[in-house]
Amino acid sequence: MPRSTNIVLIEGKALIQSIWRSGIDWDDVILEKDEVAWKRYMENLRMLQGLRIARCFSYCNTEGELHTFTDASEKAYACAVYWRQKTDESTYRVTLLAGKARVTPLRPVSIPGLELQAALLGTRMAQAIANELDIAVGRRTYWTDSSTVLTWIKTDPRTFKPFVAHRLAEIEESTKPQEWRWVPGSQNPADDATREAPADFDHTHRWFNGPEFLTWDESRWPKPRTFKQEPSGEEKEAYLVATARTAEAQPTPDPHRFSSWVRLLRATARVLQFIELCRPRKESACVSRQLEQQDPTWRTTRTKQPRSTWKLRTPEAPKEAWLLLDRIHLKEAEKILLRSSQGESFGEKDPERHPKLRRLDVVMEDGLLRLRGRIDAAQYIDAGCKRPIVLDGKHVIARLLIKHYHEAFQHGNHATVINEVRQRYWILGLRSILRATAVRCQWCKVYRSTPRLPPTGNLPIERLRHGEPPFTCAAVDYFGPMTVTVGRRHEKRWGVLFTCLTTRAVHRELAASLTADSMLLALRRMAARRGTPKVIYSDNGTNFVGANKELKQAIENAREADVVSRAAQMNIKWKFIPPGAPNMGGAWERLVRSVKTALAVTLKERHPREEVLHTLLLEAEHVVKTRPLVAREESWESEALTPNHFLIGRSCGAPSIGDYTDEDLTGKRTWRVAQRMADHFWSRWVKEYLPTLLPRKIDGRAAGEDLQCGDTVLIVDSTLPRNTWPRGQVVHTYPGPDNRVRTVDVRTSGGLLKRPASKMILLVPASSDEPRP
Repeated sequence: MPRSTNIVLIEGKALIQSIWRSGIDWDDVILEKDEVAWKRYMENLRMLQGLRIARCFSYCNTEGELHTFTDASEKAYACAVYWRQKTDESTYRVTLLAGKARVTPLRPVSIPGLELQAALLGTRMAQAIANELDIAVGRRTYWTDSSTVLTWIKTDPRTFKPFVAHRLAEIEESTKPQEWRWVPGSQNPADDATREAPADFDHTHRWFNGPEFLTWDESRWPKPRTFKQEPSGEEKEAYLVATARTAEAQPTPDPHRFSSWVRLLRATARVLQFIELCRPRKESACVSRQLEQQDPTWRTTRTKQPRSTWKLRTPEAPKEAWLLLDRIHLKEAEKILLRSSQGESFGEKDPERHPKLRRLDVVMEDGLLRLRGRIDAAQYIDAGCKRPIVLDGKHVIARLLIKHYHEAFQHGNHATVINEVRQRYWILGLRSILRATAVRCQWCKVYRSTPRLPPTGNLPIERLRHGEPPFTCAAVDYFGPMTVTVGRRHEKRWGVLFTCLTTRAVHRELAASLTADSMLLALRRMAARRGTPKVIYSDNGTNFVGANKELKQAIENAREADVVSRAAQMNIKWKFIPPGAPNMGGAWERLVRSVKTALAVTLKERHPREEVLHTLLLEAEHVVKTRPLVAREESWESEALTPNHFLIGRSCGAPSIGDYTDEDLTGKRTWRVAQRMADHFWSRWVKEYLPTLLPRKIDGRAAGEDLQCGDTVLIVDSTLPRNTWPRGQVVHTYPGPDNRVRTVDVRTSGGLLKRPASKMILLVPASSDEPRP
């Protein structure tokens, strides 16, 4: 049954609870009075058969009001939530949204406690309804006839015992005290759910239509009443405890609000100076004299009050006379700060026996703990150096001192800073605190930090796909330029190197320019001789990016039947490494170096003809293709495996494996020979070359957490001085297959950059003020 019929159903729940309290067993006959009550309850259920409840509660999209009524009795506590909406200038429509009633708990609870339970029940229901409504709720009002509950709601929950305090705290989170109003019990519809069900319960009952005063103007609603607060027994007993402090309070500013020892010292000195100004004239004569020296128009006059000070000025007098901080104020401020640090670290009473000082010989001198060492007899040494002041390195004042010395000595090495600090102070744990200070120092981060390299990742699948034709997965890179002689002029040419990522074979082409068109022509020449690759890796050169865009455009435009086959042949997946990450392209960068080395040996002319350069490049390509893939021992009998074995079946001029006659060149036998040779080379590739790719290089800096979005970083740029490296914030990360971040997007003042994580220096982590390890 719907919750709107709780006014009838709660009677059955209360009857079951009453039978349970009587202590009879489940198969015993119930008492006669309970049987009579049960029959009356069944009669009330029959009248629900003809009950019809309107589901629509709003006939317009204007905002409405939520009115929640709560009440409780010894039998039950309940709430009812109504929707009040204005239909015209003077008419309001009130509809029941939901109602709920619960029986009182078996453990006895006072009536004010039950009224508070009802208020909490109404608060929860009103909040749930407001979250579900699509119509704007203009105002919420909560009604109760309990003066005690209204008084509790307007009082601090912390003054009550836990039962009341917890419920008041939850009510306070969802409602405001001014939203609660008093209603007479005779006009409270929630009261109907806490008593016996009425005989005339139908759709016209007050339970469904709310109290009559809600249809009136607000000026005719029940007036708020003033209640006299009386003890309810739920208040906590409060005790006033006063402590007397005999020690003199020191005028020390909060050191946690300062980031500099000098600022903290000067602020403390200013406080002392102000206190001196506030004292009688005799005690502040030195200050007055200092003011008169700065401004001759300064005059002080003593009256019957503690002191009054006037400043007589002439038109030529300055507007302000600043009090200079002298050495006396600064020394006194330093003593106060150091004494405060020692008191908080080692205790005010008997600090010499503190556990942290049990292995040191300390003595109290002039209110400060000093270390008594073995150099008291040394001559021409300052007394502060003989007996330095003892401080706890974990205290904030000691940290500010260490930071001051670290910056004062130009962020020098730790030994220099420690030596200077110990001229006056003996700080416990100085070395570790100094290291932590250097780690947090932004200057040291910018000028000394190094990128934390992520661990070496797994090889891409393109490097390990054996059994496929060479150049199925390839990489391309440019090298040059090289000057050639064409007629009587000199022109530039660039070498285009294609390498097979699996067999490490190379293919060389010559490009006339760095444009995307020249790159596409070189790709077409390579595909005509070696086959069209499925995947091509390259860096982010503008020519490669342009070529990739044109390939994508060609594939997207391949709609007609006459170009479908060509589009299928050129369906190449192009992958780019991040800008500024040549280490990610080491597979082809190393071969570029090998080609350059072979070309440097054979190229003797400064400006060769183009056909000479073309020939020398092919010879350099041949040298690279004949290099062994695996280092061989001299005792090995078999020939070293080279990329040429996968291209032409042999290394260089060596005969093919086995001797074959003309009969072997017939159909199936020829195919079997070729297949056997390919299987032989791939078997050696798996057994000899693949294990060499297994070891993973471990870098000493490859530690710590990955970069996260929001981290402030310094971008390493080898083309700029270190103090001009750009700063930025990480806005996106690219986790690899092992969930380690090796590429990030960084937002800088110049725009969005995509860079490798190995070129990032972490300055400020996003998740914490402390740097991540």
